[in-house]
Amino acid sequence: MKVSVIISNYNYARYLPAAIDSVIAQTYENTEIIVVDDGSKDDSCQVILQLSQKYPNKIKAIFQANQGQGAAFNTGFEAASGDIIAFLDADDVWKPNKLQRIVDIFKSSDVVGVMHMLENIDGNGKLIKGSIVGRLLDKNLARVIVETGNAWCFPPTSGLAYRRDVLEKVFPIDSVKWRLCVDGCLIYCTAFLGKIKTLNEVLASYRIHGANNFVRYDEEISAQEAKVRAGIEMTNKYINEFLERIGHPSRVDISRNLQYRRTNYYRRNEWDFKEAWAISNLILRWRFYNSQERIYYFVRFWLKNARFLFSSISYAKSWKGS
Repeated sequence: MKVSVIISNYNYARYLPAAIDSVIAQTYENTEIIVVDDGSKDDSCQVILQLSQKYPNKIKAIFQANQGQGAAFNTGFEAASGDIIAFLDADDVWKPNKLQRIVDIFKSSDVVGVMHMLENIDGNGKLIKGSIVGRLLDKNLARVIVETGNAWCFPPTSGLAYRRDVLEKVFPIDSVKWRLCVDGCLIYCTAFLGKIKTLNEVLASYRIHGANNFVRYDEEISAQEAKVRAGIEMTNKYINEFLERIGHPSRVDISRNLQYRRTNYYRRNEWDFKEAWAISNLILRWRFYNSQERIYYFVRFWLKNARFLFSSISYAKSWKGS
């Protein structure tokens, strides 16, 4: 069973050697590495060429003008020849047994995809203790997505691998809508195409540094929140269009997304009993919270919500007294 490893890169020359070396060091050897450079402006091209010369039988280097992560994934998938497609971010690294573990799962079960946990490391590769990315989920991931309105609670790109024949129903990805965060597209679409296995094992390291695509320290918080909301809305629409295209009976209702609904309520900054009650019920049933977290976030929500109520009462008294 051949595994194609797709690495999309944009300005990660510093981290690329470690990422590629972690694939070369895999105990499972029937692999190919496809590195797609998406118009980098740093020394990435030179680094990729050097690595491809060092491992000529392993690495296929592709260079294209900058079009975003979605386009890079499309290019990589088109060039891949493996039965299994595994994705690795150019700034992350895998544990040596990662591919052997997922291949064993694919060989011994009917799952269409495998996900696993990741540990966090800093820019220098040092472990950030106590931080694990991802959580254990049941094989019926489609049900999880429908119940939570596509709320995000999944491993990032470097923890994802799928059967090629399943991804053929997902690719090509809309590269305009998915310039970033393509792991969301992969996870949400494949969940409705078969069983997804989550391994309760740390098989990769997710690197935290100032250049991560989802981190924008120079933006206002409100602008960042607006982008998050727009991303959730786009994702929800994209999933439902995909479900319609494949003839799946399910649809995803964004009103079930606690993060989205609660954030919108806070933005309105006004008391609304009906909406507050609905959000409270979401918190108390939220499958991504344990019992203690449900209580904590329920209390936290009502403490913040109380401000809206008091402000509303104060405004009403002020209006009557004028």
